Amino acid sequence: MPFQLFLHNCYNKAEVGCGAIGCEMLKGYTLLGVGQSERGGHIIITDNDIIEKSNLNRQFLFRSHHIQQHKSVVAAASVRDINPDLSIEPQRYKVFPGTEEKVYNDKFYKSINIVINALDNVEARRYIDSRCVTNMIPLLESGTLGTKGHVQVILPEMTESYSSQQVPPDKDVPYCTLKSFPSTIEHTIQWARDKFETLWYQKPMMYNKFW
Repeated sequence: MPFQLFLHNCYNKAEVGCGAIGCEMLKGYTLLGVGQSERGGHIIITDNDIIEKSNLNRQFLFRSHHIQQHKSVVAAASVRDINPDLSIEPQRYKVFPGTEEKVYNDKFYKSINIVINALDNVEARRYIDSRCVTNMIPLLESGTLGTKGHVQVILPEMTESYSSQQVPPDKDVPYCTLKSFPSTIEHTIQWARDKFETLWYQKPMMYNKFW
């Protein structure tokens, strides 16, 4: 209950990422009544990604007819169907140094009360954390990778920041990155390894079970 009241009192919230964790968080806010316009609440969500078929098994605000549409726009519409009183603004920008000057500048951060991270890589989390530290804004940090999970509440001048910890570099590639946005040599190598294992190990093993 105290944390729910804390979220209610944070009138303007910004969530970065509308993937699996982002959808779950949005559902939670909606059911709790966080971000309702009648209480002066407002939620800004942003994600530059589009919906792929591979997202549908875990990002439950999306349906098959949403494929190739922007995640943030569809997520906002889906939670409004659950709670029409929700005040939510979808954006389609990536939060990184390239949007720091014109979009997510200091003026933007000073207009919100809390940032919620729902990202899938350490580098992006550290960047958001640095912006929150600079602007003295609370950060709700969370993430998953396989069976591992991480949640951290970061409060200015009260707790350590996310970047204060020595987080080891990602050894495993997030499935959504590998499936939809392989952008490095390591990603393409892992993609090829997965394909090879499926074709030449998993399928033959399955065949041998029955013959």
